[in-house]
Amino acid sequence: MPVSIADVAKLARVSISTVSRVINRRNVVNSATRARVETAIKKLGYQPNAFARGLMLRKSEIVGLVLPDLHGEFYSEIIRGASTRARELGYNLVVSSSRDGDESHSLLYAIRQRSLLDGVAVMVSELTDRVQEVLVDFRLPFVVLDREIDSTRHDSVVIDQRHGALAMMRHLLHDCGARRVIFVGGLETNVDTIARLAAYRDVLAEFGLHAGPNDVYHLDYQYETAYALGLRHVREWAGAGHCVFAANDEMASGIVDAATAAGLAVPRDLGVVGFDDTRVARMTRPPLTTVRVPMALMGVNAIELLCQRIADPQRATTRITLRPELVVRESCGSRARIS
Repeated sequence: MPVSIADVAKLARVSISTVSRVINRRNVVNSATRARVETAIKKLGYQPNAFARGLMLRKSEIVGLVLPDLHGEFYSEIIRGASTRARELGYNLVVSSSRDGDESHSLLYAIRQRSLLDGVAVMVSELTDRVQEVLVDFRLPFVVLDREIDSTRHDSVVIDQRHGALAMMRHLLHDCGARRVIFVGGLETNVDTIARLAAYRDVLAEFGLHAGPNDVYHLDYQYETAYALGLRHVREWAGAGHCVFAANDEMASGIVDAATAAGLAVPRDLGVVGFDDTRVARMTRPPLTTVRVPMALMGVNAIELLCQRIADPQRATTRITLRPELVVRESCGSRARIS
């Protein structure tokens, strides 16, 4: 038969409420009584009922993280940072994902209606994602990752996508002497792709260039689709001063492999660069020039803001902006600048 809180109280010769205070607010009990209760708990092997404790305190000490997907190092690094910080702050983290906006919408609706979560951090990656509709009326504390939601008060952690894409494009055009850059992004509604594509066009204009009718492509951030696209187009993309700017490292790696399969050399015949600086960037041959995004720090900051909001629901809203940085390797051809 499981050990109960009453068994602990009897062995320690105290009331049930005193045992509860030791478990939940140990500093309000004098040291001698606390020691007896803790000895009894250890001797009996008592495990407090977290569900009952959560109902009593109206606090579960569980926070949620909802991401568009769990595939790939980008999301796993966010989870790693979030999980580490949650443990440090005394919370457990539960993670869920969906690559379908309707399913994300349904998940958050369920959380809003019936949940023991103390709060949730959610990444909104698509302008069309219906999670925005749910968050407008959300009652739990929440933090938004990677963008901000109009018409609702919330904390946010965003990546300065424009800064990273500007740095990459200026490196390609100024340092590498590129004269044609092909952009391969995610979906047209993806907020990161929108920001990076705008920066791509702006820097082309700075240098008196423009994107041709066959210079911009929208995929899904996956290696396989980029590889297939590359097989169809790398020969026509190739040329002196030509480079592909892929909106993440997986797609960049797919294009590098497609170029190799087509008998082209990267970066001699075609430069290729990525974004995020995941392990894929270092494993690709040649290693990818990319933009390093502080993925784990994004998760850390999201949980910190969420826990601050849980502790003080009336505090002023906070927006944290993280700046990515350019990482130059071999795939862009910067060591052999084209004049």
